Amino acid sequence: MNTSTENYKETLARLKQQLVAGRFLRWWLGELGSMVPAWMRSTRVNAESFMLVPLEQVTAQFSRPENNDLRDVALTLTPDRILRKALTLPLATEENLRQVLEFQMEQHTPFPAGKVYFGYWVTGRDFERGQLTVEFAATPREGVDAAIKTLSGLGLPVRAVFVTDMLADGNLVSLLSAGLGNAPSALKHGANPWLAALVGLLALTAMAMPLVIKREAVVQMLPWVDKGKKAAETVDTLRRELEARVDKHNYLLQKRQSTPTVIQALEELTRVLPDDTWVQTLDIKGKELQIQGETASSVRLIGLFEQSSMFREASFRSPLTKGQSSGTEHYQLALQVRPIAAIATIAVIATPASAPVAAASAEKKP
Repeated sequence: MNTSTENYKETLARLKQQLVAGRFLRWWLGELGSMVPAWMRSTRVNAESFMLVPLEQVTAQFSRPENNDLRDVALTLTPDRILRKALTLPLATEENLRQVLEFQMEQHTPFPAGKVYFGYWVTGRDFERGQLTVEFAATPREGVDAAIKTLSGLGLPVRAVFVTDMLADGNLVSLLSAGLGNAPSALKHGANPWLAALVGLLALTAMAMPLVIKREAVVQMLPWVDKGKKAAETVDTLRRELEARVDKHNYLLQKRQSTPTVIQALEELTRVLPDDTWVQTLDIKGKELQIQGETASSVRLIGLFEQSSMFREASFRSPLTKGQSSGTEHYQLALQVRPIAAIATIAVIATPASAPVAAASAEKKP
């Protein structure tokens, strides 16, 4: 694992040396680096990428070095020009540490925030106590601004301000605020931003892959869904045709079963008619029953048929005439035959009313 990491670092270092070999290529990489968003730029600073110029050497007679190979310029300050302090702050201030230090500048230095250049670096975190240990360094702007103006006039914009003893210890914290000097190009300071971008791209790919796989599965299932839909529609059509044919086949049977038979009509007619009445002709047309005959009491025939559960709407079709026998009348009567369902309902309703009468009759018998 360590060998692979070392080989990877050596490859990156070799590639870096090849990329920054030419002067034009260095300038081109620097221009590209200025276009990279600030959040993608590396926070690490490499001293080799700067041309270091001591502040004491920058005077009015300072001239542009002949060996300048388009590297970024950094001013170096001696320790006697720097105010350094170790500060203890709440741990929550780390997120906006620079703004907090600017707000408290007059508490830590004799100057306001607009009169100094300062830098800081975190040296410790105590999560139990919620404290943050910060090393703070500041210098007045007066002398530094004059040197920056001189170098800018020579076409050497200053990108950083370092302290010599900190630089010797490898602590490359720039005192120059971000608004005055652009950070060195991320393309010159390693592949960390590009590796971070690659990791982000891989993360997005990992999140997108399940969606792509599900979409592909859905696309593959669409033909089967269409086939199932067509099969369901075919089955539904066949079911409707079958139901229509069954209804057509059962129509006559249901119609016949819904109307009492001739035998049932004759039986009910025999039960309703009194003993002094007889029928000479009987005609059934659909739901209508017509009878002709002679009776000794034509007046009560209508009432008897209205009490029947099978017949209703009894009416005479012709005037009553004298019968052939003495004391009889000739009648022609029309009756409407009820459906079987209506007959059953009337029978159920009439049963409770007739039960007490039957019980009373049974008690009277010896």
